[in-house]
Amino acid sequence: MNEEPLRIWLPAIRAGSGADVFTNRLADGLRRAGHEAKVRWFAHRWEFATWLLSASPMPPNIDIVHASSILAHAFSGRGIPCVVTEHQFIRHPEFKPWRGRLQSLYHDVVLGPVVTRSLRRADRIVAVSRHVASAIEAEERRPVSVVHNWVDTQAFHPREGFIRREEGPLRVLFVGNPSRWKGADVVPALASMLRDDVEIHCVGGLRRAFPSEWAQGKNIRVLQSVPTERMPEIYASVDAVLVPTRYEAFGFVALEAMSCGLPVIGFDTTGTSEVCVNGETAWLVPRDDIDGLAQGIRAMADPGLRLAMGRAGRDRALACFTEAQGISAYLSLYDELLGGRA
Repeated sequence: MNEEPLRIWLPAIRAGSGADVFTNRLADGLRRAGHEAKVRWFAHRWEFATWLLSASPMPPNIDIVHASSILAHAFSGRGIPCVVTEHQFIRHPEFKPWRGRLQSLYHDVVLGPVVTRSLRRADRIVAVSRHVASAIEAEERRPVSVVHNWVDTQAFHPREGFIRREEGPLRVLFVGNPSRWKGADVVPALASMLRDDVEIHCVGGLRRAFPSEWAQGKNIRVLQSVPTERMPEIYASVDAVLVPTRYEAFGFVALEAMSCGLPVIGFDTTGTSEVCVNGETAWLVPRDDIDGLAQGIRAMADPGLRLAMGRAGRDRALACFTEAQGISAYLSLYDELLGGRA
């Protein structure tokens, strides 16, 4: 590993997505490890013409450029090793069915060509899950490293005793954009199947809030969207977390829930099943099995089951998804590219 500080440049487009969260967490982790991480944010509008950023200067004396697949092509090929972290891989065969018509057009015409260029120009490709890595390897015919996303296990931690002590209904939390891809459409149907002693609390994702009329639904409580740093207090107010996403490249919400000692209830799909362990940290059912979700929520009325799954989830978060593990993996990768500079 390098004994002298590295200088890593992180150009990124502020898109209001999990990739923004990753960039901030990576920069913070690198700094805590004693390295210099410089983040350069570009406005979201640049996503429509990322090739124009090729004329943008880079800071002097940079050792590594680290960017997403949407942006990396603009800063590769300058004699500085370029690392791409792929968060979503928009051409993944399992993701395509869940894209809307306009989204598909945008992905195929605008983003697709630059993603291909970035992946082919990168000195190293990293995927946030084996699920994503396998699809890239099949298409690009080159190896892809896997470095899982991580969570701040000190900020996202269990409440005392792991179980909410307040009286009242069982509280289940849904976090995400109100889209079919994220499974938001199952929430009203699911709520109608549950008794009055269960509430589903909905928090919009980084891009979209829930419509206010949802609050009129049975057992549904719509909460204001909050910044990432305030999410631990939201998790501390509930008993379980609902993750009915139909496709997920990784699953930040499931991981944050586990780190907070909360059981996950969701669909047994893609990245969610890579983060969770069905039957141990989560109650996972086949995609679109709403009856199965309702059964899982009813089961969480048992505090003993919530406690066991919550503890198992916390243990798994500490064992597999910590900042120290993620930063160490990226530093090892940087060191390989730099030929063991130290």
